[in-house]
Amino acid sequence: MKAIIRSLFVLLLALLLCLPLSAANPDAKMLSETIQKACPVQFGYVDNSHAYMSNHFAELRGIDDFHIVTCADSTNFSEIGVFHVKDAKLISQNQKLLKKYLLKIKQNFENGVVYNVEEYPKFENAKVFSAGEYLVYVVLDKACAQKAEKAVRDLLGKA
Repeated sequence: MKAIIRSLFVLLLALLLCLPLSAANPDAKMLSETIQKACPVQFGYVDNSHAYMSNHFAELRGIDDFHIVTCADSTNFSEIGVFHVKDAKLISQNQKLLKKYLLKIKQNFENGVVYNVEEYPKFENAKVFSAGEYLVYVVLDKACAQKAEKAVRDLLGKA
């Protein structure tokens, strides 16, 4: 009988280890996908995680998981970035760096680097927020920026 119970316990443990992350313990990609569902774009989003990390966010510290997407349509400047910060002491420092990035892309727009004037409100409404151990930035219209923050806080249970 003990052998059967022990075998069932081992089997149960093995099954639990194979389960995907749940909403109670999301990863950066899950949070990003939650925002994408709340704020869909016509042509969808594409994963630019590694390119953006190396080209724009190399200064971020203590990041152990991230997911960054941009709109698949090059005339739509929607962006979503989710970063898991393993040390809470680094959240404020990293938040400043993300705000600096958002200011830079807004200035690029204002200096004529970006050509689609209909997209400018997204740069004005771009925001960075923290929720638990996560930092999130969004370049979305005002309504979607608010939906994004609510979706993340709801998923993490930190409303």
